[in-house]
Amino acid sequence: MKNFVFWTGAYNGGLALALAFPPIYRALGLNVPAPLWGWLVGGFLAFTSAALILSSRDLRRRASIVYWESLLRYVAAILLIPAGLFGDIGLIAAPLGLGDLAIGLVYMFGLPKELGLSHRALFCDRLE
Repeated sequence: MKNFVFWTGAYNGGLALALAFPPIYRALGLNVPAPLWGWLVGGFLAFTSAALILSSRDLRRRASIVYWESLLRYVAAILLIPAGLFGDIGLIAAPLGLGDLAIGLVYMFGLPKELGLSHRALFCDRLE
C-alpha cells in the first residue's frame, strides 16, 4: 500500500507540472478556461503530491491524511466525469475522474485492511 500511495503522489506531481504549462495540458486535450485555474488546481495537486509522498514514508502514522485524500478523490471524480462528458473541459477529464474514483476506493478500503484499523479510526485520526 505504501508504494501505491507513493506513486499516486508522484502522479499528482506530474499532473501539477502539466497544469503549470497551458501548451502541455492543451496538447493532452484538457481545456482549462484560463491559465490561473490551471495554476490554482496545479498548486493544490502539488501540495497533495507532497502530502502523499511524505505519508508513504510512515503510512501507519500518517494514514489519516491518505484516508482524507480519498474523499478529495471522490470530489474530483464527481466534478471531472460529468465535466468531461458533458462540459467543455475536454473528454480526457472523464478518464481522469474515473482514475480518481479508483484511487479513492483503493485508499478508503485498502488502508483499513492493510493497517487493521477501522474507517472511524482513520477518519478521526485515532491510529493508536
